[in-house]
Amino acid sequence: MRLAACTLLLACALASPSSYAADSGGAPPGDAQRGKAIYLEQLCQACHGTVGQGGERGAGPHIAPDPWPYAAFAHQVRKPRQAMPPYTANVLSEQGLADIHAYLRSIKHGPAAKDLPLLSGF
Repeated sequence: MRLAACTLLLACALASPSSYAADSGGAPPGDAQRGKAIYLEQLCQACHGTVGQGGERGAGPHIAPDPWPYAAFAHQVRKPRQAMPPYTANVLSEQGLADIHAYLRSIKHGPAAKDLPLLSGF
């Protein structure tokens, strides 16, 4: 009986929609406008560019558009690889992290080069 109840609970949990939107990469709800302000306040743009396009001379990789899924993004911010400083919860709250991720998700792709009038003859 207990096994059947556990199996039923697991099946319901897997079948029901996630509490986070599928396009959010599993991120908790965040505010993109607030995330942009935090992104600039924390000087993320110094390495990743103002719209996440990546830094000059390889200072930091591009992180937008299409940022990593939230769990991978949060792990990299909290326990970074390479030269990025760690942004612990003392420096950046969980809500701030979610807000930055929302900002990065809000950044749209630019037009394709073929669609730019200035480049149409190339």
